[in-house]
Amino acid sequence: MNKLLHEDYGFCSEEEFLSGLRKHSLGEACNSSGVPFCYKDGSVYTDDADSHTLIFGNTGTKKTRNFCIPSVYTIGMAGESMVISDPKGEIYRNTSGFLTEKGYDIKVFNLREPECGLKWNPLALPYRYYKSGDVDRALEMLSDLAEQLKASVHSEYDLYWENQAMDLFIGLVLMLFESATDESEVHMLSVLHIRSHIELETGKEESVFWNFYRSFPEDSFVRYKLASIYLLRKTEKTFSCVVGVYDSMVRAFMFSHKLMSMLSATELSFDNLGEKKTALYLITPDEKTTFHFLVSVFVKQCYERIIERAQMYSEGKLPLRVNFILDEFSNFPRISDMPAMISAARSRNIRFVLVVQSKQQLNSMYGDDAETIKSNCKNWIYLSCRELGLLREIEELCGTVFINNREVPLLNITKLQHLKIGWEDSQALVLRAAVEPYITWVKDFSVYPQAKYQNISFERRAFEQPPCFSVQEYMYQKLKKELEEEEDILMDADDWDVDNE
Repeated sequence: MNKLLHEDYGFCSEEEFLSGLRKHSLGEACNSSGVPFCYKDGSVYTDDADSHTLIFGNTGTKKTRNFCIPSVYTIGMAGESMVISDPKGEIYRNTSGFLTEKGYDIKVFNLREPECGLKWNPLALPYRYYKSGDVDRALEMLSDLAEQLKASVHSEYDLYWENQAMDLFIGLVLMLFESATDESEVHMLSVLHIRSHIELETGKEESVFWNFYRSFPEDSFVRYKLASIYLLRKTEKTFSCVVGVYDSMVRAFMFSHKLMSMLSATELSFDNLGEKKTALYLITPDEKTTFHFLVSVFVKQCYERIIERAQMYSEGKLPLRVNFILDEFSNFPRISDMPAMISAARSRNIRFVLVVQSKQQLNSMYGDDAETIKSNCKNWIYLSCRELGLLREIEELCGTVFINNREVPLLNITKLQHLKIGWEDSQALVLRAAVEPYITWVKDFSVYPQAKYQNISFERRAFEQPPCFSVQEYMYQKLKKELEEEEDILMDADDWDVDNE
């Protein structure tokens, strides 16, 4: 515990606190901006450096209204790009009109109403890497997707079955990558179609799927990933267990035609995020977690792509900063490599704002890595909570003071639970690197002039049945081609005999 040695030493002064922040008059353009840490006399004070920010607060503490939406306003005035997780659609409703007026390219991935957003195919980017020869990167992305699917399964079996099911998923996707006519056939509906042909091999009749499997070279990634399931194909109980776990993993893709249509193609490109001011909203149902794994996959693929784009520039960073504003961050399934992502982001001109309800949620999702994530966030904003573990940690981080020769916490647990939350004005405790703790006042987004803009309404699209890969048609065309080639060889042989005669 940090023991403070002077009675007058504890909170920093307002002057000290504001001196490390950038002042912005509301409604005026600026070169750079960030999360608003203070509202005073018609101006906001933000940290416009490359520091990540972590916001703690229970439900009802106005995390979204006091910080997420105002952050979009201030960052929008600076013309920086944003990727925004928006569980209720509240951020979109209150910021899309303003950003449109500012010339932003607005993109929406809408899991709440799939017919009201752009399409995004989680298999498209790994497929493009695979066909371009970057097989390692493609396999990494497929492994990330398989991990997210596995995390959504509460299996009664041990990890062996789940790992086998992951290999089955990756193997089926690789089958599709190798065999599809073009990218329009590469989507989860095609993977489900290939799966529908899997069956026990009894030897009584030809199996479409296993003939398809045996058509790949023995040294192919397809044969490697499906080797175990191939050995199990005649063992009913074991085989059924693996396929059953696999079916549980992918069941989220079977819920609606609208969802499958939305995930069948890609209209979202991550390439311009760091070059052109863009706002990309991820709208997800907050009342159920069925599709939350897609947000984790989306964020990971987006991050990896813009990191790759950053390497194209001489300084190894994006010319335009990209801000990930992840509301309800700890409610989404674990994003693989998140500690490494947040560590490497700053030097690439990428910044994270992570909003969580509790320390326990973060620990449950990331385990020991939660400490790495927290330590990489130089700015902590605490609102209010009843979680004893977090309260004790905040109390300890604030340090102690000596009053009447007695050492006491600067902010004890009781005081931490009673920060004021008002309709327009609220208090927040801010912990920043190299600055003493400070209790600041922030404003509800409704007082910002940007709140006057009307949101952009969604355009609804009709359901479209995507073209689907057919195993039967593929095997038929393959056999037909082989017969034609064999016939050509025989004809060439006949011609050779005639010539010799």
